[in-house]
Formats: sequence, structure tokens, C-alpha cells
Amino acid sequence: MKKIILFLIFLTITIYCLSEFVGDRIIKQIVESNISNSLDRDTEIGDLKINYLKGEAIAKDIKLNNKKFSEELFSIKNAYVKLDSVSIFSNIIKIDKVDIDGLNLNYFFKLKIKGLNDYKNVDDNVKSLDKTMIEGSGKSTSSKQFNISELNVRKINLSVNNPELKISDQISLKDMKFKNIGNTKNSNDYKKVIRDVLKKIVNVVKTKIISSKLTDKLDKIKDLNKDKIKEKIKDKLKDKLKNKLKNLIN
Repeated sequence: MKKIILFLIFLTITIYCLSEFVGDRIIKQIVESNISNSLDRDTEIGDLKINYLKGEAIAKDIKLNNKKFSEELFSIKNAYVKLDSVSIFSNIIKIDKVDIDGLNLNYFFKLKIKGLNDYKNVDDNVKSLDKTMIEGSGKSTSSKQFNISELNVRKINLSVNNPELKISDQISLKDMKFKNIGNTKNSNDYKKVIRDVLKKIVNVVKTKIISSKLTDKLDKIKDLNKDKIKEKIKDKLKDKLKNKLKNLIN
């Protein structure tokens, strides 16, 4: 009898350890792969801890990389997830609540032409993601579905960058809240939600950066170009005068 009890205790501890440590690693890899395939961008999760008994998960240092531009498109410092643990192994993952604390968005852009009339003349790291949301990634994804009843995003920072024009601005955005998002029949399509967020980001950039600061930067560049042209003309005139003087002396 004692041997049976000891065996059951050992089996319980083994299953618990496997679910807590090995299970977390496997699920972490699955989540990384699914997000990467869905968004067509490499995704990294620094750390993932799941408490199956409480139905809680904590993820840290989540990064979604850009395709054309350097650095990541966004990074998340901490994410708390309240979910139905059993649903992880079913067709629909039921998530009651997600709290994201510390979202850093990196907006990189460059000009397609020297002048700037509107957003069409800007190439950025958002347009390609928006295209992926419309057309799909073309990569195989998991058949699993999910629904998030409540998603809260706090401490959002938007970084706007253009190395060529030496623009690097930080903008704080308002907290965001979403209800019932996912990819089930009754969910608000998560792809549409992402597209709406991208539109808001672009509008903020257009209003606060492109329409004001960028124009000033371009004017400065034009002024610098004018000064350079003037200097070149002066140098050419000096050379011509020198050559004429030489000819007169000779």
C-alpha cells in the first residue's frame, strides 16, 4: 500500500513538473510560431510562465520584428493572461482577460521622393503589416481559434524614427481597451482590430510629425542644398578668375 501511495505521489510530482517546466516551453514555442505565421514576422517571447491550476499566464519581453526596417515593430514588457487552462488543449482557447503593461511601438519611415506631399510618398513599417492583415501571410497557421473577452493595454509609447532626416520622437498614446476579440464566429476579428490600431498610429504620425516637423526638416535640407550650390558657384568663379590672371601674366 505504501509503495502505491509513494508511486502516486511521485507520478503527481512528475506530471506537475512536466506541465510547469516542459509544458511552458512547448506552449511558448507554439505561441511564437503561430504569431509569427499569422503576422508574417518573427516573434520572440522572453519568458512565459503558466499556472494551470489558477488559469493564469505571465509573459515578459515579447518582441515582434520588422521585415524591411531594423529593430522590432513593437515590444511588450509584461502581459498578464487570465484563461481557461483546459481550453489550451481544445479547438477554441478561451481567454477571459489580457492586461498588457508597457507597449513600445516603433514607427520607421523613409521618403520615396525628395519632396513630400502626402502619406502616399512615405514608405514605412506599418503598410506591409496592414497588407498582411488584408491578404494573409501565406504561411500555414494553427487551426486553433481563440477569443479574448477583455484586452487592456496601458503605458503605450510610440517612437517615430527616420535616421536620414535625424528624426527620433517619442509620443505617449492613450490606454486602449477592447472587448471580445479573436478569430471565432462570435469574435470581433482581431485582424480588423489590428488594422484600426495601425490607422490610429498613422494618423498620430501624420498630425504630429509628417505635417509639421518633417516639413521643417525638408526645408532645412533644401536650404543646405542651396548653400552648397552657392559655394560651388563661387569656387568655379574663383577658378576661372585665376586661370584668366595666369593667361594675362603669361
